[in-house]
Amino acid sequence: MNRLVCGTLLLLATSVLAQQQNPPRYPPYPTPPTFPDDRGARKQMPPDTKAPTQELSLTEVQEQIQKKLDTEPALSTAVVKTTVNDHSVMLKGTVLDERQHRLVLRIAESYAGERQIVDKIEVRGRT
Repeated sequence: MNRLVCGTLLLLATSVLAQQQNPPRYPPYPTPPTFPDDRGARKQMPPDTKAPTQELSLTEVQEQIQKKLDTEPALSTAVVKTTVNDHSVMLKGTVLDERQHRLVLRIAESYAGERQIVDKIEVRGRT
């Protein structure tokens, strides 16, 4: 019985000493901000990282849209041709389903700029 009491007291004393020696679990300093503040002057982006300001020609827009449509793996079964003028991008052809149709429209919109999308695509899966 005496050994049990001594062992318990030794365990309790060790536990108390171990807690006193551990550093606090929180940092003694404030957490740094995760975003820049406005104290310093804002730096401008270097000129070579700015987007080009010139617009693409009609043929460049048409070539880029057609190239993306032709190389997109999800559109391998689609047959879509584009025609571009100053005011619109016309899409003609057929796709298998509505998912392909939405993808074709998104691709055309990404290159069209201010031009209107004229959708003349036939969706075969539509009933």
